[in-house]
Amino acid sequence: MEEVTIQEASRRLNVSQDVIRRCIREGKLQARRQTGAAGRAWLVELPEDGWQDDAKSQINGLAQQLTPWWWPNPRQAGEVHYVDSLGIEEVAPLFLCGLTAPDFWPAVGHSPEQRCPRCLQEVQRRGWPLETRE
Repeated sequence: MEEVTIQEASRRLNVSQDVIRRCIREGKLQARRQTGAAGRAWLVELPEDGWQDDAKSQINGLAQQLTPWWWPNPRQAGEVHYVDSLGIEEVAPLFLCGLTAPDFWPAVGHSPEQRCPRCLQEVQRRGWPLETRE
């Protein structure tokens, strides 16, 4: 398993550093102290792909019960995107195409022509459901 700093674990797992520290204390993530030239630092053992903290799992579960397709703006204009995951500390979506947005709005009732082609291609590659669940 790869070991990284708390800061890097936060970035790679897409959660705050506080969440990383809490998960270490609760035994949900493994870590060890290392002494080096720069002093002492924690090294976090990165878990397998797909790891999520409890809060993020709940939010992602709720999102999956609604619709996977979301608008990146309140005007409900442009393309709709497929939510891959939610961001650090706040509900900030990361769409399959790589687009990030400060917030998101459900694209209930959108037409398939409004879907982001890059998101659509990735959904099909992964074999995920295309339909909305409203």
